[in-house]
Amino acid sequence: MAKPFFSGNYGSALARVDTRPIVEAGKAQGQMYANMGKQIGKTIEQYQLNKEKRDKAEAAFQGDMRRIMKDDPNQLASMQDDPVIGPTLKRIEEGKGTQKDFDAYNAFRAADKEALIEKMKLDTLRTQQGMLEVQADLEKKLSNPKVKKAIAEANTAEDVSMYAKSIASADYAKKVADTGLTRAQTVYYDAKSKAEKNSETYKPGQRVDIEGQSGNKVSFVWTGNSLQPLNDTISKKVIEEAMIEGLDQASLMAYLDKNYDYDEDTESYDFKGKSNAIGYGGGEKNPMMEQAITLLGLRGQIKPSEDNTPAQEEVKSSMPKEEPTISTQEEFDALPSGAIYLGSDGKKRRKP
Repeated sequence: MAKPFFSGNYGSALARVDTRPIVEAGKAQGQMYANMGKQIGKTIEQYQLNKEKRDKAEAAFQGDMRRIMKDDPNQLASMQDDPVIGPTLKRIEEGKGTQKDFDAYNAFRAADKEALIEKMKLDTLRTQQGMLEVQADLEKKLSNPKVKKAIAEANTAEDVSMYAKSIASADYAKKVADTGLTRAQTVYYDAKSKAEKNSETYKPGQRVDIEGQSGNKVSFVWTGNSLQPLNDTISKKVIEEAMIEGLDQASLMAYLDKNYDYDEDTESYDFKGKSNAIGYGGGEKNPMMEQAITLLGLRGQIKPSEDNTPAQEEVKSSMPKEEPTISTQEEFDALPSGAIYLGSDGKKRRKP
């Protein structure tokens, strides 16, 4: 049997090397480098963040400064003198501003703007409260019967004024092609011009009657300063025919109802207080409305001018030269209502 190459007892076992300290040292060194890398990375990252923050702060500063210089340059002088923000603003203007300076300026301005916003909110609130108080006061006043009456009278007066101005307007008469109104205006203003020539001889309250064109009489009253139209009596027929295109006759009727009395016997409107020499009494004459009434009266009286021959000849040819004699029922039935005829006894009669 073969023997082993090595045999026998050589003493203790072979020695072992402890490498743990070396491993630990390597780990520690690796961790150190890793930490250094992280620290450098954080430093770079923080630098970028700080740069962005500064850029934003500077941009905010520059934008705000441009707005101040455009809207209120005096505000810059005020901030420069301010003990809080003045030194900071000076460093920035000199190019020595730091991040802290920009942040301080922007914080100051933000607080200033916030205070301004709060003031505006408060002013708005006060304004709204004031408006509510005014509205409540107005509603209270409007609920007063006297105020309601005054408003209604003011509206009526405005309507009356517009009506009267339109009646007296040559442009309006031309616009609606109302030749009758145009002729009435011509006669009225011609008569007034004639009356004004002797105004220095009139006494206050004096009645002045002028014969106008076509023989129509136009009456005025001298107030002491001017001639005003005078109407004591107005025919119902004139009022019924006073339909002017585009105008509401309600204004005329409201004025008549307030200032005139209607006489059913004469079918006319008489001014309240007519016994007064100048026509002023129980009613309240509106010179513009009285002028309109005078014009409407002339409009109903004045006939077309002589140069309108074809129209006049046409009217004449359509009128019977004498009243027809009616002797049968058929002839009577053929007559229009209101026509005048001779009966079998030779007397004039009017068909109902």
